[in-house]
Amino acid sequence: LTHVPYKGSAAALADLLGGQLSIMFDTVITSVPQIRAGKLRAFAVSSSKRASALAEVPTLQEAGIAGFDISQWQGFLAPAGTPRPIVERLNAEIARALRAPDVRERLVTQGGNEIVTGAPEDFAALIRSDLQSYARLIKEANIPAQ
Repeated sequence: LTHVPYKGSAAALADLLGGQLSIMFDTVITSVPQIRAGKLRAFAVSSSKRASALAEVPTLQEAGIAGFDISQWQGFLAPAGTPRPIVERLNAEIARALRAPDVRERLVTQGGNEIVTGAPEDFAALIRSDLQSYARLIKEANIPAQ
């Protein structure tokens, strides 16, 4: 395999559909429409749990790559120093919106896996944990800084 760097998923997906690429590592939410249309075949998902939008597609762990877990997440961030009352209000309103059944259903059916809300500190801890995991992976693989 040869790594081909793209600035985003859209151009890479277009090249995959056009036959210029033979395989791609993409997000579920971007690929689901093409998979459902029969234009792409999903081999596995990288998270430790199957994606609800692609329940029939195994995880890479289930496919035999032990310990593989690269999970995608999205979140809302505010500038450092944002007053605590504003952060708390934003967090409460976003959590309320994400609890709405129609929003939840749409996000999950479009390719989201699990909708998690919590305290801003929980999200900060997740970001720190991922940074530590990726730093270790980069060091072990001897990937040079760019």
